[in-house]
Amino acid sequence: MAREFTPPLDAGLRAALAAQKSLVYVCPPAAWAAGSLFAAFPPAEATPATLIVVPGTSAAVELAAAFHSLADLGPLHPVTGAARTQRLLAAGRIGTLIATLPDALDLVRRSALKLEGLARVVIGWPEQMLAAGLGGGLDTLLADAPAAQRIVLTADETPLTDFLERHARRAPVGWAARLPAAPLGPARYAVIDRPRRVMAARAVLDVLDPQRTIVWDPSPGAPARWADMLVVEGVRLGPETGDPGATGGPAGLAIAGDLPSADVFAALRGAAQEIVVLLDAAQLPYLQRLAAPLDAVRLPGAADRARDRLTHLRREVRERLAAGLPLPELLALDALFDEHDPALVAAALLARGGAAPPTGAPADVTAWVRVHVNAGRRDQLRPGDLVGALLNAVGLAKEDIGRIELREGFTLVDVRAEEAERAVRGLTGTTVRGRRISARLDRR
Repeated sequence: MAREFTPPLDAGLRAALAAQKSLVYVCPPAAWAAGSLFAAFPPAEATPATLIVVPGTSAAVELAAAFHSLADLGPLHPVTGAARTQRLLAAGRIGTLIATLPDALDLVRRSALKLEGLARVVIGWPEQMLAAGLGGGLDTLLADAPAAQRIVLTADETPLTDFLERHARRAPVGWAARLPAAPLGPARYAVIDRPRRVMAARAVLDVLDPQRTIVWDPSPGAPARWADMLVVEGVRLGPETGDPGATGGPAGLAIAGDLPSADVFAALRGAAQEIVVLLDAAQLPYLQRLAAPLDAVRLPGAADRARDRLTHLRREVRERLAAGLPLPELLALDALFDEHDPALVAAALLARGGAAPPTGAPADVTAWVRVHVNAGRRDQLRPGDLVGALLNAVGLAKEDIGRIELREGFTLVDVRAEEAERAVRGLTGTTVRGRRISARLDRR
């Protein structure tokens, strides 16, 4: 695509980087938005030279994927497992370590990560960590790396006055993107993990059925990533310079495959009549500053697809019956009808042919994990509030949510085991009943 998504660094920020001075960089909480800054990092000899602390593991993985080609930062390693990370650190095979704050502190406790040897520490969007009650951990980590250059990425530096005064005092501030004074217009959204966004975009097309669609994705591999979508009639990558005039008017829909900046959002509004943003739960507060009204787009889940298959099956059987009695088949089954209820015979035939989707619980027992939320009755929290947050902000399906046990000062929520980490990441930082909540796995 021809569009530039982030401005080049100004001379002041480049000078601060070269002189190993602290700086603050204001950008959306998305890997692509920090591209200009990361590309300007000077090489360093230490291994690791750079520690990047981010709010969640998914952000660590996305940053590593986005910047793996930057030779001066490599090799990049997102912490997804302590044992492997320890082995790579001991072997000196990590140039840039990307970790959540708890993971980074755990590696320090294990003596696997030596903070005093770092050339720079990047704190990615600390406002999310402060909202989750991790401010003390950030203070501890930065105090143990006094010689490292400090770089703070933030969506909005205004609420971080105290934090910046302690850890990046009088640091120059650069902007990749500014938040607008007021929301720029309406949008819809779906909270979707990055690996599932192409399939989610297909579901969006099925739900909204636009004639022409623009897909925006700032990542370098966007054409390959969206290749299967681009063969669909009326779908293209964009917006390009000149949209929408060069294409004969606005498209019906723009799908943003990542969190846009205000400039990108404005360009999408000019290029399409409706915008759907696919994003992580932690990015939703930023989108709420860009767009209003902001509504969730409901995508079909597994239960919906099962109901659709059943509806199709019943319609097909009705059509065959309406076409006339299948006499040979009736004669073949006549003896069975004498021995068994005809409904049981029909069900056995469906099971034999594999035509019917399973309608009950799967044969294996579903594993549930309990999630601890730091709000309860005294916060006037209701079970429906958490169900709404899990469905809309986190993006879970209804069948992924189990029992909700409301206590005085906290709440326990049963979530399917495979969705538990996602529920914790999505709920942490979400505002419910006027309070920003945090969540963790309940290990009891």
